Amino acid sequence: MLEYFTYPYDRQENLDKNSIVATYLVFNVSYKDSLNKAGAFAIGQTIGTWVKVPGISSEMIKAYQGRVIGLYPTGIEESVFVLRVAFPEVNFAGSYVMLLTALVGNDISTALQTKLIDLEFGQAYLDKHRGPVKGIADLRSLTEVYDRPVVLNMIKPCMGFTPAVGAKLFFDVAKGGVDLIKDDELLGSPVYNPVSLRIKEYLLAAREAYQYSGKHTIYMPNLSGTPKQLHENAKALIDAGGKACMVNFVFSGFDVIESFCEEFGDKLFIMGHYAGMGVLEQAQGGISESIVLGLLPRLSGLHAVMTMNPNRTEDRAVFNFHQTIQAQQLPIGKLLPTVTAVGGGLTPMNQVAIQAALGKDIIIGIGGAIQGHPSGTTVGAQTAMAAVQATAQGIPLEEAGRNCSGLREAIEIWGN
Repeated sequence: MLEYFTYPYDRQENLDKNSIVATYLVFNVSYKDSLNKAGAFAIGQTIGTWVKVPGISSEMIKAYQGRVIGLYPTGIEESVFVLRVAFPEVNFAGSYVMLLTALVGNDISTALQTKLIDLEFGQAYLDKHRGPVKGIADLRSLTEVYDRPVVLNMIKPCMGFTPAVGAKLFFDVAKGGVDLIKDDELLGSPVYNPVSLRIKEYLLAAREAYQYSGKHTIYMPNLSGTPKQLHENAKALIDAGGKACMVNFVFSGFDVIESFCEEFGDKLFIMGHYAGMGVLEQAQGGISESIVLGLLPRLSGLHAVMTMNPNRTEDRAVFNFHQTIQAQQLPIGKLLPTVTAVGGGLTPMNQVAIQAALGKDIIIGIGGAIQGHPSGTTVGAQTAMAAVQATAQGIPLEEAGRNCSGLREAIEIWGN
């Protein structure tokens, strides 16, 4: 096996500026083998492979090899370690494809069983990415909402209908005063419901609903598709007067998303959807949610990211959720925060817990509890708005329900 080269960093600032530090959990490795395997991993993910090969010079090692900068037993299980590896930023040329290939891909014969749990970027890599150019202030200006969370509805059913049918679904929700309405992440641009026609129909429905609600509801079409389709769909949306959109970013790829945000981020408020995250995050493998839903979409320029509301009885899910929000919002160089959008099984009764934990500068996504309200979709939308507004004002939902029959029904159905 290629000898593990332990060339030290002469100056700490070289590491800070020119390296990307990846932190892993490593599973099923013994104390005896841990150091050698960690060194082989750093080599195998950069300049070498599982056998010694000719042509590797000391200059290559110093400039381009990954370096183990920490290996720590967890003290919980003998076979679980924390590994920190510094990767030279110059290897990746600012590309997420090449970064992730080095971090979690490449030759499985040299790989450890790892879970990537954290990334620290030196300034050299951060300088290659501008991050979001819009934030919560821009979203509030767009929606004219300043004193509460912004409310988002996802049209249900998810797909299988024409633009005309979808426009009626949109109208019924918008009439109830919801701030944002998006397509379901499953609906792209199928032949029976092309996004170009859907945009025209839904924007017309938004204008008609304004006559009833006095509220300008913003449509966020799902523009996802091939890179070419993504570009064409965005142009069609802008030409039609649209102001916001959604993209499925996990499977689109972060390089594609960053290029999209650079081209259209000044014209559109862009929200990313997490669809596909479940195949990447595992208890003993993959990549943590805080990286895929927090750090990387923020770095690539998404203005908001849909984030799955956790089952509050699952401690691990709650921990991942809050760690992800920290990655979306805590200071990272000059990057603006990403707006957190929370969705997944929410009803009007979730509002107290969500706003208490996350504050008002968020997007709250309520889907089926609007379309599935027993008194109809429009009442469901009005109920959601009443619950969010009351909570933001510190009014108990039971008290607010005295003046809102839909909220009283919601309390009876979904409880506290």
